[in-house]
Amino acid sequence: MRVHDLGEHELIKRIIKRLPSPNIGDDCAAVPLGNSYLLITVDGIHEKTDIPKGATLYEIGWYACASTISDIASKGGKPLSILASLFIPEDMSEKGIMSFLKGVDDCASVYGAFLDGGDINYGDSFSADVVGLGVVEKRYYVSRYGARPGDVVIVTGTFGTPSGALSMLQEGLSVPDYIRRKLLMPTPRVRESILLISTGLVTASIDSSDGLYESLRILSECSEVNITIDYERVPKDEWLEDTFSEESVFKHVLFGGGEFELVMTARPEIINCIDKVSELTGTSISVIGKVYEGKGVKILVEGRPLKVSERGWDSFKSQDNRYFRRNGSSSNY
Repeated sequence: MRVHDLGEHELIKRIIKRLPSPNIGDDCAAVPLGNSYLLITVDGIHEKTDIPKGATLYEIGWYACASTISDIASKGGKPLSILASLFIPEDMSEKGIMSFLKGVDDCASVYGAFLDGGDINYGDSFSADVVGLGVVEKRYYVSRYGARPGDVVIVTGTFGTPSGALSMLQEGLSVPDYIRRKLLMPTPRVRESILLISTGLVTASIDSSDGLYESLRILSECSEVNITIDYERVPKDEWLEDTFSEESVFKHVLFGGGEFELVMTARPEIINCIDKVSELTGTSISVIGKVYEGKGVKILVEGRPLKVSERGWDSFKSQDNRYFRRNGSSSNY
């Protein structure tokens, strides 16, 4: 069967079944290291599928690094080191290469890490794999597999804006600089995750690289629970709602992806800690739903369940959005 027919997530499932390692199937590989886990993750970008029109190589370098660091953040980890393996066409300029690497290094340095090396190879077109190493104490590590009935669903930041901005850039339209930054220079929620997980109340965690609905679906599947959210409670930027139709906003918010926000389940007592974490980090944190016994994801709109047929980004099936697929798969293998 062709990978186009399988889709990214089914392919990942089949790969995981064939590999014996216990460290696959989450945002990062978590390798035991004394009282901690060494977190290892990798994300790739490719010129023909990942770089939207008008994006600078500096922005793409930042984006590639941010997507890797976001995986580490979703596990409660602190980034330690970044490596970059480049495939470079012969006509690419030195300036372009250095601009990409500076974007990677500048992003890493914000989170206390550095670009510590990598590899350079010839390629027919430009592509790069960015590896992230991080660390988390075992007692603070949170996987995708711990959501329990009675938990609440919490998220950081807002949803839909990167997808909305991308759709406009693809049409040759301009967006405000601060909106462009949300798309091309996202902010991984490292400190927010560490503070939330340190409460001991977070039960499962993932980042929203492939879209909110897909992130919820993965948490539901991994934890074998039903997750129900209220669409009206999902935070959205005013720019998104002012710029797009109600139907388009709905699609961007649930299925767009690229926010790299945290999507977590936690014991209800987390509600007492949210305001303090938000105050310390300057990041909004919202309760958008609850975990129940059962399976799947239910979206309530004005209190009524909505039938959902769409999914988040799929690297092999989402060819209609060819430029700038959501960077990185939703699972490590």
